[in-house]
Amino acid sequence: MSDWPLAIGVLGTLTMLFFCCAGDRLIGRAGGRTPWGILGFVVSQLVQKGIWLFPGSTPAWYGPSTYVSAMVAGFAGLARHQLTGAEQRANPDNNPLAANEHAAAGEDQLRSYAVSDDLAVLDSAVDDFRTAARQSVGHANHLVHVTGRIRAARMRYERLGRLRDLDEAIEAGERASRARGAGQARGRLLCQLSTALRLRYDHLGAADDLARAVTTGREAVRLVPSRSPHFPGTCGQFGAALHSEFLRTDDMDVLEQAVAQVSAAVDWSDGRGYRRAADRATLCYLLVQRGKRTGSLVDIDRAVRTGREALETIAPGEALYGTCLSNLGLALRTRHGLRAGAEREPATDDLDEAVSLSERALSTAPTDAPERAVYQVVAALALRDRGQYETARAPGGAAGRTGPTASGGTGSTTGDDRTGRLELALDAARAAATHPRADVPTRMRAGLLWSDIAASGARYRDAVTAFETVIDLLPRLAGRELRRADQEDRLGRYSGIAADAAACALFEGAPERAVAMLELGRGVLLSRELDLRSDIGELRAREPSLAREFEELRASLMEGRARRPSGDAADSRSRRRAEGERWDELLREIRALDGLADFAGPPSPQRLLAGAAEGAVVYLNVSRFRSDAVIIAPDGIRSVPLRVTPDEAEHRQRALDTALAAGDGGEAERAAAVYEVLGWLWDALAEPVLNALKDLHAAHRGPGLPRVWWVPTGSLALLPVHAAGHRGGTRSLLDRVISSYTPTMRSLATARTARTAGAVPGRRPVPLAVTMSSTPGAGPLTGAEAEARMVRGLFPGTVRLTDADTTRERVLSALPHHPWAHFACHTATDPDVPSRSGLLLHDHQRRLLSVEDVSRLELGSPELAYLSSCDTARTAPRHADEAIHLASAFQLAGYRQVIATLWRVEDEVSSVFAENVYAELAQAVRTGAPVDAAAAVRRATLAVRELCPNLPQVWASYLHVGC
Repeated sequence: MSDWPLAIGVLGTLTMLFFCCAGDRLIGRAGGRTPWGILGFVVSQLVQKGIWLFPGSTPAWYGPSTYVSAMVAGFAGLARHQLTGAEQRANPDNNPLAANEHAAAGEDQLRSYAVSDDLAVLDSAVDDFRTAARQSVGHANHLVHVTGRIRAARMRYERLGRLRDLDEAIEAGERASRARGAGQARGRLLCQLSTALRLRYDHLGAADDLARAVTTGREAVRLVPSRSPHFPGTCGQFGAALHSEFLRTDDMDVLEQAVAQVSAAVDWSDGRGYRRAADRATLCYLLVQRGKRTGSLVDIDRAVRTGREALETIAPGEALYGTCLSNLGLALRTRHGLRAGAEREPATDDLDEAVSLSERALSTAPTDAPERAVYQVVAALALRDRGQYETARAPGGAAGRTGPTASGGTGSTTGDDRTGRLELALDAARAAATHPRADVPTRMRAGLLWSDIAASGARYRDAVTAFETVIDLLPRLAGRELRRADQEDRLGRYSGIAADAAACALFEGAPERAVAMLELGRGVLLSRELDLRSDIGELRAREPSLAREFEELRASLMEGRARRPSGDAADSRSRRRAEGERWDELLREIRALDGLADFAGPPSPQRLLAGAAEGAVVYLNVSRFRSDAVIIAPDGIRSVPLRVTPDEAEHRQRALDTALAAGDGGEAERAAAVYEVLGWLWDALAEPVLNALKDLHAAHRGPGLPRVWWVPTGSLALLPVHAAGHRGGTRSLLDRVISSYTPTMRSLATARTARTAGAVPGRRPVPLAVTMSSTPGAGPLTGAEAEARMVRGLFPGTVRLTDADTTRERVLSALPHHPWAHFACHTATDPDVPSRSGLLLHDHQRRLLSVEDVSRLELGSPELAYLSSCDTARTAPRHADEAIHLASAFQLAGYRQVIATLWRVEDEVSSVFAENVYAELAQAVRTGAPVDAAAAVRRATLAVRELCPNLPQVWASYLHVGC
């Protein structure tokens, strides 16, 4: 036998084995196994005939191998048939022919919906694809039908904003992605799943969703061959997922990958002689994002060209027509902005066209469609820029002047025209911010735009309303279904809102409203925890049924918060979301009752003023609009102007950080830098406040100095306000008042309530001393053991946990049994996820005692936590308003007084400082006087200052939180 018949024979047997064993898995489409199995059988028969056609010339192994291969293929095919047959038999709805018919009907209805916007048609499409997927389990077309189901459910979510549709799409996609199947059909399914996951991340913020969107999108691009007509759509959706990752990570390389993916989709369609509007619209948007970041007019010009090509490709009335109009308008507005920065008087043609395109985009969107809010934001931006540009060009910023008109000629642009544009911009931004179906991030952006337009026109009442709308959205931005890290990330992206809101309220002459903004817009996660710990005694007496539901729901929320499954299953997330929504409804019902308007909320103005009897509470509010000290005193709430800007505060904060972190230079240079910051704090903040409190402090008749509680905002929260002052003399807060801090007035009120509840006259505290003189993976702390001995010497009976005995579980078990706790150990800080910062105990390499661990404790009413460690009252700048650090965590756990530090402290200084503090506390306990840790911290600071007058870096770090 010649070589070629033998080769054909061997190829035939391999063909039979291949397609009979794995035809539908690798082909991935309808009829994958049957026709190819038949082909294998036919070829095998030809091979058998070849034995007779070439008698005596075939090798001895040729015939037997053919029969063996046929038997193997037959048994393998039978096994696979039994496997899929079992799935089909287990499915009571098994009907592949009907499934195909339902899928075809679903496709027809989606096409009809794209033209008609008939929601009944869309509902029918979802039902048909759902039925098709259910009837095709175990069949080769199952992945195709599930892909249709994902697409239809996702489209309904995009139209109605119902999260259950998106959850359904993702759950169906993830379940099907685990089934057998490969090739193009699997790639198409993964593409749709990636899109749904990306949308849920964009709107809700779970980082896991984004990671899975990118992973599945990348796999989809790998599986869908470049020859497939689905290839450009797959690339485009993967590019959108990468863009979302860029927005989260701010990594320009990721944005470059996104542009490359969508550019590949555009090039693919261009190379085959047709254009896809979807790809060009996406590329236009991505190029705008890159051009804005790099300042590249080349990118923006390309974005404009691409946007125009997208419009030329699509007909009015098609689904993406509004998106194409809006994206081109955004590109033109961005181009005008870049040209305005480079040219003295750029033409307004781009802005005028952007306004026109935005108006056309709005005309395509139904009033209740979520995408309408996106178009309104783009329209508001263009209208605002047009009005502000004309205002800037007008003489004196008010009168009209000759300039380009919308038609490109020249004419008179009057003040009424400019005002009219700004009115329209306000209307558009307001409508987007209050759109009932828009996603929360879009509403947030719209609300901030609304506030900015209003404030820039000195319409502060409107600006305050806008800020109230945004602040009401903050809890939803950090939804309860999210992991703690995702909640912190989302809130960290919107820092400073409360400060701007309070500034606008002060312009309106409403300091009480400013305080409400500062309370509700800061410490969102802190307030959420306090909500769960609200006293329900009065509620139980008045409305037992509501009290029972409150307790049951609280228990469920706390349990769900403590246990987050690794996979974050869809049903778990949906349950937490539903519980969170019901919790918010329940609080509204309770607050509607007479006398319970303040239930689980910030204290009323009356309670604020009553609490100020112990000492003034001072918000240090720094905003781009204005800066003030908002003082709550027994005689009322008032503001004192401060000559500070956010940039200046941030500059001082960075200067302090640089000085403290400097590895070179001597102590003298560091001391000079720290003293410069302390002097600035006195001149800019402390002295104006003390001057305003002069009469109040003059009337002070209590023992010791007057008390002041500081509530700094923004970068000021990272500065040692309590140590403000100049070197030498008495121009220093330490010499004038006893300072304490509080994250919010509500947390201070909670601490005061705990003080009353936990007061036991004559009880001598038994402290818990947790010390780590030797920590695995960290340097030694030689003073830690000395601190423990000192505490035990002053308070006999002190329970000590040292070194190897100091494990996370032992400490958590011991804390509930001690009203005082002293920690002398290293800390670890996480600037990205501050709740993961914590104390380094003996087993910290397995799991540290984190901020999140401590904040979840409910210890009743313990009195004092002394954190003799570094950075225990510090967080990252973007989380400053949330006050996520160890000091606030211990206060949330129940400790009404916490001693903490703002930066790294030397071991030797820590021992001296602790000895001074505990000596004061021991004296108070011996005499039966109230335990005033704030006064003890002040006296200890003065003592160390006297020892090291020229080294403020060693004594200005210590502070007191609480009451």
